[in-house]
Amino acid sequence: MTTADELAQKAQDLAKYLPSQSNVPTISPDYSQIQVPLMWGGIWQVPGLDLKLRSFATISAQCVNGWDFGLHHQIKVGLTMGMTPQQIKGIFIQLLFYAGIPTTVHGLLQAQRVINEREEWKAADVPLENDWLDTIEEKLQRGSEIRRQHWGEPANQEVEGSLAQRMVPEASDIVDGYNFGEVWARADLSSKERMVCILAALMSRGHWKQLRQYIGYALDMGLNQREICEVFSQAGWYRGWPHVEDALEQAKAVFAEKGV
Repeated sequence: MTTADELAQKAQDLAKYLPSQSNVPTISPDYSQIQVPLMWGGIWQVPGLDLKLRSFATISAQCVNGWDFGLHHQIKVGLTMGMTPQQIKGIFIQLLFYAGIPTTVHGLLQAQRVINEREEWKAADVPLENDWLDTIEEKLQRGSEIRRQHWGEPANQEVEGSLAQRMVPEASDIVDGYNFGEVWARADLSSKERMVCILAALMSRGHWKQLRQYIGYALDMGLNQREICEVFSQAGWYRGWPHVEDALEQAKAVFAEKGV
């Protein structure tokens, strides 16, 4: 049986990643007595998902939340764990299509503020060299190839038959072209890291239909059941546990459909 003291001791293993100027204890010592062992001694150290992927999921959930303190804090944790400034910014660029412009611009502003706090982070903040395509048609073609590579031809058929493609085809082409044809082609995040960010954001926003679709995509590209469920468990403590319960219901249905 795991005791509260044991969880608190385990939390010390991650203390090197925690920003030193956290103001949570001054807000409420009782809250800290719960939060530190629960999160840093417990959820963050559950098997099934490594620390960096947990950080990706957490930052994505905090992006959806939009609160300065939590987002600033978790960006700093991610950088301290070894994420690059390009990876941190890449989270928000990816979530532009799943969380919207105001939320992701806020995230990028917070990221830049954190990066500017340390000279080593500022020195590493070098823009990626991207192979930007000239036309929407080229972007759509590359996006189609990327979807086929990760999820097979059925993913392209889903996009082509989507409600958005039937009712707002021009807007749908622009969004799909830039999302799959440009952002998914970037080298800042791996495909697995992108999927973790998207799953966490869709769960945090309660977009259950899209979440169900992306759970299937996650399985197709190699994430296992435990990893998918741990993404929800990790992100849920920052968005609210009821979101986890709802996301797991979607996951259970997709696992059954795919015979996993």
